[in-house]
Amino acid sequence: MDERFIAYIPTAGSNVAHAEITSPTLVKMMIRRAKKPILILGENLEENEKELISKLIEKFNLKTIKTPEEMNLMAIMKYLASSDYDLALFTGITYYYLAQAATHLKQFSNVVTISIDKYYQPNTLYSFPNLSKEEYLDYLRKLLEG
Repeated sequence: MDERFIAYIPTAGSNVAHAEITSPTLVKMMIRRAKKPILILGENLEENEKELISKLIEKFNLKTIKTPEEMNLMAIMKYLASSDYDLALFTGITYYYLAQAATHLKQFSNVVTISIDKYYQPNTLYSFPNLSKEEYLDYLRKLLEG
């Protein structure tokens, strides 16, 4: 896997298990194996990132909920915790907002959570590492291969 140093200091009372760093290949496999995947799409994406994410949605036929446009992120977390979705992907969401929301899912549901954002997200089960803009675009392109 990736040998980057990623500082993570758990807060008191938190689940100290943090996200495993994952690759586009593994994320692709997880999406294909999921019975009911969903993508939670934030508004913090640049135009070229939006294009690649749109292609990803089409390729894997992902149900998508846009936050905050369609639903508040905390409402989405409650919805996911009580739904039959087995895989939730997150991208374009403000870092600290997703950190709090993902903690809710980690503690109160069996949904597998993956951050496909350019910043490592320790509160999901799997996450891309911290990536530069070019590396992130490359990771998104790799998700679309094959």
